[in-house]
Amino acid sequence: MGNMEKALRQIPLFSELTDEEITHLSSIAIQRRFRKQSFVFLEGQEREAVYFIQSGVIKVFKVDEQGHAQVISLLHKGDMFPHVGFFDEAPYPGTAEVLKDADLLAIQIEDFDRLLEDQPKIAKKVMQVMGRQLIRLQRRLQNVTSGTVQQRVVYSLIRLSKEFGVQKESVMHISLPITHTEFGSMVGASRESINRALNQLRKAGLLEFNRNEVLIYDMKALQNCVQSV
Repeated sequence: MGNMEKALRQIPLFSELTDEEITHLSSIAIQRRFRKQSFVFLEGQEREAVYFIQSGVIKVFKVDEQGHAQVISLLHKGDMFPHVGFFDEAPYPGTAEVLKDADLLAIQIEDFDRLLEDQPKIAKKVMQVMGRQLIRLQRRLQNVTSGTVQQRVVYSLIRLSKEFGVQKESVMHISLPITHTEFGSMVGASRESINRALNQLRKAGLLEFNRNEVLIYDMKALQNCVQSV
């Protein structure tokens, strides 16, 4: 099995394909590397490909009429993006920026559409991925419209720890190079409110933070800050 086939096997969407199907997939997939702070695509650009993350972190965001960026999702190894726009000619719905150097597998949109038509089990999995993404966005919307800013910050930190956290002894490390303004757009709060909430949690001894990392010292106490997670 070649490197491309092995890489495809690591993508959850393709993990159950036969060797023959993987071989076919390897003939239409392209490996691409993107450096930190580069863009995979821009909002409004003509859609060319679907991407699968081998390594790295991707931020997908939209810009509103006032020029404010709204972070839609943070994606990592195994994730697919974009999640919408199959079987039509709609442009990319958002901008995908690289937060950490990323290795991606790209499949041209025409090839991917044919793949979905020919492989019902892949089409079903894509629908499941889209469904999970919709549920995540609905939960985020619910959380940014209820509770205090601190509760929303805590909920988001717990969610990010599950997706991006690394436990080192008793400390949870969340390594994500996002600004407080970007974090605020995820929880529906201003940068100033985010700063106050994080400083309160730091003074309570629950966490420490800098531009690139959050260290959570007491996850249980942090979870107690919200009624449900």
